[in-house]
Amino acid sequence: MGAITIEYKTLSLSQQVLERQRAHATAIQQYLAANADIGDSTGALLSLFDPLSQAAIAVAGEAAGILGSIELAAAASVGDTARDFADSDGKVGDSFSKLIARLGASAPDGGYPDLGGPTLGSAGSSAPSDYGSVDSNIIEKAEGTIDNLTGSAGTAAEMIARLGSLGAPTAVAELTDASSYLVAPQAPENPVQDLRWSAGALLGGIDWVAEKFIGFSILDRCVFHPLAGDWQGIYRGCEAWAHAGDAAKAIAQNHAGLVASTPTTWEGMSGNSFRGAMTAVAGGALGLSEAYAYASAMIKTLSTVCKLACTGIGMALKWIANTLLEMAAEAATPVVGWAVGAFNGYKQIQGVITKVKLVYTILETIASAIEDFAEAKTSILDKLGLLEDLLSGIGKSAAA
Repeated sequence: MGAITIEYKTLSLSQQVLERQRAHATAIQQYLAANADIGDSTGALLSLFDPLSQAAIAVAGEAAGILGSIELAAAASVGDTARDFADSDGKVGDSFSKLIARLGASAPDGGYPDLGGPTLGSAGSSAPSDYGSVDSNIIEKAEGTIDNLTGSAGTAAEMIARLGSLGAPTAVAELTDASSYLVAPQAPENPVQDLRWSAGALLGGIDWVAEKFIGFSILDRCVFHPLAGDWQGIYRGCEAWAHAGDAAKAIAQNHAGLVASTPTTWEGMSGNSFRGAMTAVAGGALGLSEAYAYASAMIKTLSTVCKLACTGIGMALKWIANTLLEMAAEAATPVVGWAVGAFNGYKQIQGVITKVKLVYTILETIASAIEDFAEAKTSILDKLGLLEDLLSGIGKSAAA
């Protein structure tokens, strides 16, 4: 059996760091439920996205909850370890005190180690003051902040190595406040709402022409029915997923910090087991961060498709509006106006129908981007399985 060297201060501070990570994981779970939901899903396209979004949020919240359970189990395990060591040290001290007393010497009070320990200080860093603001690039700013300490680490081992090369802290500490990244998501633009307003202004007075000659409302078919609802929820959701990913990455960083800061103060099998477990949890949190970032990227793609779609639809609606105005002018001719308009406008009607079909095609690209979001749920499910395995492993270790 290898020698065991331990400082109870290390155990106490490590336990407090883990308890804070549990609070961060719980905060992520609550944050996603409150901010990633798209809300109003009354439109045809949003009602297609809503069940996919709800499913992804549910899985993501479950994953964050399991991460919190892992933190709780790990903190309890560290506390149990401290008590076991303290009990062993106390019993050894009592034995030596009794032996010295039998020899006639003045026996010192053996006593048991104090497990109270020092109070963990504030986190070493947090999200920048302008993190998540409308004027900042959310994802790039977040990566720049956390990577100041972790580099471009893609694995827990790389993250730990990066921290070690910067000089591990002399005492156990929380490197960054993960919850500070859970800021309210902003939605600086709403191109769909802009399109609805402009389409209403553009076609509101002449949409009746389309109903007369084509048999349906352009505004209803191309804008109001498919694009109803709160599309700003898409942009808010994109940022919410990104913020949750940054928070999970910060949790991974804090676990890497625990590994990097304990080698000289906690040696032997127990310390090595602790560092191995913390490395595994750091990897799990980092994987969860990547899954959240993937969900954000998928929604960002959807938002980009929406922007481009709105531009294309807007151009088509302008052409349709001009054509309808021409048809209305022809139809305004007294007595034979409608007949002349219908005869001369055949080519124009076919043009309008072609443009409507183009709008349908553009709307289908949005629907395809929405369907692709289902991949984000699969990615999160993969990470969920890993976290479940970690929780099971930590539970078995604690029981042993």
